[in-house]
Order: sequence, then structure tokens, then C-alpha cells
Amino acid sequence: MPLAPYAANLQRYAAPLCGVALTLGFAPFNLWPLALAGLVGWLHLLRQSPTRRAAITTTLHIMLMHGATSLYWLPWAFYYDSLNWWFALGGGIPAALVLAAWAAVGYALAVAAAWRWHNQPLLFNTLVAVGVVGIELLRNTTPFGFPWLPLGAVWATGGLGSPNNAPLLAQLASVGGVQLLSALVLVLAVSIATFTRTGWLVAALLLSSTAGFGYWRTQQPLPAVSTGIIRVVQPNQGAGHKWDATLRWAFLNSTLRTANTPQTTSATGATPQLIILPETGVPFFLAQEPEARAALQIALPNTTLLTGAVRREEQLATTRYFNSLQVVTAGEPVSSYDKKLLVPFGEFIPLRGLIEALPLPVALRTLSQSRIDFTHGTTSPLLATPVGTALGLICYEGIFPTYVGRHAAGARYLANVTNDAWFTGTSALAQHAALQRLRSIETGLPLVRSANTGVSMVVNPYGAVVAQVAPNQTGVIDIALPAALPPTLWVRLLQRIYH
Repeated sequence: MPLAPYAANLQRYAAPLCGVALTLGFAPFNLWPLALAGLVGWLHLLRQSPTRRAAITTTLHIMLMHGATSLYWLPWAFYYDSLNWWFALGGGIPAALVLAAWAAVGYALAVAAAWRWHNQPLLFNTLVAVGVVGIELLRNTTPFGFPWLPLGAVWATGGLGSPNNAPLLAQLASVGGVQLLSALVLVLAVSIATFTRTGWLVAALLLSSTAGFGYWRTQQPLPAVSTGIIRVVQPNQGAGHKWDATLRWAFLNSTLRTANTPQTTSATGATPQLIILPETGVPFFLAQEPEARAALQIALPNTTLLTGAVRREEQLATTRYFNSLQVVTAGEPVSSYDKKLLVPFGEFIPLRGLIEALPLPVALRTLSQSRIDFTHGTTSPLLATPVGTALGLICYEGIFPTYVGRHAAGARYLANVTNDAWFTGTSALAQHAALQRLRSIETGLPLVRSANTGVSMVVNPYGAVVAQVAPNQTGVIDIALPAALPPTLWVRLLQRIYH
């Protein structure tokens, strides 16, 4: 029986299969060996490509499939935001495809730049790996980069885990950030793709030494600290209720009732010194609405609140809005941090006038015209709280390793507030939470995360989840804030670069 037709079919389906395998390496699947296999398959297909164009086409096929399968949740977010399937079809699907293409082009550029050496497989693969890591670094520098799933994130939650639930293979992020992990994943793929005994031995030694460092690091005892109790609140309420004029008081009252309900399994019995609510956990302009301040003072008279809230400033005929994180004591805001890394097309429309003049689909045009633009913040993300200085990270900001690392000096913990209700029931919840865990490993700081519908959690500086509330559940976490480690090598490196 001739095998040529079957070989041709295998070649045809190999590229999309590699893309799917790569997606399965990330949360919530955490099958990182499959991601590694997908990368090895990609490098092998590049070796089989007769021309630069064929190699670029193969790369685009693989990475577009990876992007489409890992970002499938975007259309659902558009629907959830509008409750209109036209927005999902006309807005969410194009958005997912554009972001998938944005990432795929980076890989294609790396392949195109290295093609000159394609007849030297090891050198070619190495240059491609260097190019991919370089592209990831560039994507970290701007909100338009959307560094959602860097390759190193396959080790954020999956793979080998120590007895305390810390991901062993991710611990080298404390030395060089997630990009070092991405480089290691690519070096493993390049070594395996040599299909030689020497290459496989190199891969085995690299993997075992990475795991060994992770085991050693996570077995180091955390410093002994004396700190107060914090309460992390997950209200589990519909995102749209916050800004519905007829529902926002019900939203706030329900949230405050939850905030005043101790965790039933708490063994401390102590009153929390700090209560943390999610992004826009207080859906009022506190400076302009005294009724809301009074409600907070009555509900939480002796506790400091750290909450997301929209802040409004009016200057002459101009009104500006800020997505902020505010420290509130006895109902009065005492300090705030305004979000700096706003989500393009979600929290502001870049080049709004030009974009709205384009012949866009009705769904996209209507969505842009119905939104206000938030203003980029200029204040420091460091906030004084009763349990130490918090590095405030509002939603999207927590996926930027360089931004977090260069602001980490002087912080006692990371405080991430988010509203992931738009992604309920999708893998985006697990993906977003996994990326936040990497920030703890990189900085050596514990993470406190309050999400409207989940995943709310407390993470120690080794990336181990010590407490959490499951998605789509109402609940609180009462816990002593975990200890912080001294500044990591990654943080010290960024301090030298940026200061």
C-alpha cells in the first residue's frame, strides 16, 4: 500500500496539531510536555520547509491555531459585555483573530530573520529561539504588546510541584523573569529537535537542573513575620450590576454583607486589619457621592478597605475618569492609585477619531461609540495599608513582568484586583490567575488577589496558592499575610536598569 498520501495528510494536519498542543501546555490544562512537543514539531516542520515563504506560512498556521484556541474566550467576553451576539460575531471574533495574528507575526519574523542559516539546523533553531524571546521582551514594554501567554507560563502552575504546591520549574523566574523560563523552554525544544542522543541528554540535564533549583528554592523557610489578618472578598456578582443605576446599591450592600462575614473555617477569630474588594468593588464615585461614603463608614467602621473604584475629576468643561485602587478608612478615601496600563479598546480607544471614521462593522463602531475613555494614571502604584505597602495591580497590569518587577522595590505584597466576570466559564480565568502567580515568584512577594467572580487567592512568594475561593462562588479568605522574601535577582536587575 502506498504511504505517500498518508504522509501528505500528516504534513497537512501537523501544523494545526502543533498549535493545539502548544495551547494544552498552558492553564487550565497544564500539560507542558505537550507544549514542548508542539514546539519540537514546529522546529521539525521548519527544517522540512523548502523556502523561507513555506517556513513563514507553516509558522503562521501553527501560531494562529495556538492563538485561536487559547483566546477563544474573547468573543464570549464581547457577548457578556453587551448581551448581544452581534457584538461577539462582529467584535469578539475579529479581536481574537487580530490578537492571534499579532503574536503569530512575531514568530514569523523570527523565522524570516534566521532563514539565511536554515541549512545549519542547530544554529537556525537557536537563532529562532533568540528571536522569539526578543519578541516576547518587546511585547512586555507596552499595553499594545498583549503579553498574555509567554512560553514560560507553561510552568506557572503545571509540571512538577513541590509538597507546598509551588511550581518547581517556574522558580528560575526569580532570576530572570518569565522570559528566562521562555528561553529554557525553547532551549529544551531545540535540544530535543536535534533528534540525537546528545541533544536529548542536554535536555534531560537542563530539565533536571531546573527542577533541582526549584526544589532547593522552595524548601527555604520563609522569614518569620508578625502581621495582621487580611480578608479577601469575592462578591460573585454580575459585572453589569455595578453600573446599572437601579442595581448598584444592591450590589454594594451585598458586597458589604459578604465583607462582614468571617470565613467559617478561619481558626484565628481575629478581626481583619484590611479588607480587600475587587476591581470596581465600590461602584460609586466616592469623592462626589457622600451617601456611598456613609454606607462604607457604617458597614466597616473600624477596618481599612482596599478596593477598586472609578475616580472622577472635573476640570472646567472636562471630565476625566480613572480606574483606581483606593485605600478607604472610616468611609473616607485616604490614598489612591490610578491604573497606568489601560486595556486598548477596552478601557480606551486609541486614535478614537480616526477609528470611528473608518467603515467598521456596526458592532465594533457601536461598541467604541458607547464607551468612555479612561485616563492613564500618573500616581505611584505603591499604597500604604495597615499590613504593609501594597503594590497595586489593577487587572491587566499583573500580566506585565517588567512593569511589576521594576515597581516591586519597597512593596510588602502584591495586591491584584480584577473583574474577570466577562470570562466566566472559560479558560481565561485560569490563564489570568496563573500569570499572577508568576509575578510572586519573580518578585519574591506574596500576592493577594480579589476577583469579582474568581479566581480570588492568596499566594506565597514561591507561587504556592495557600488559600483561594473557587470561581463563581461567594466567599472570603481570612488569613495572615504570608512573609516576603528579600528582593530577587530579577527585581534587583530591573532596579539597576530603570533607576
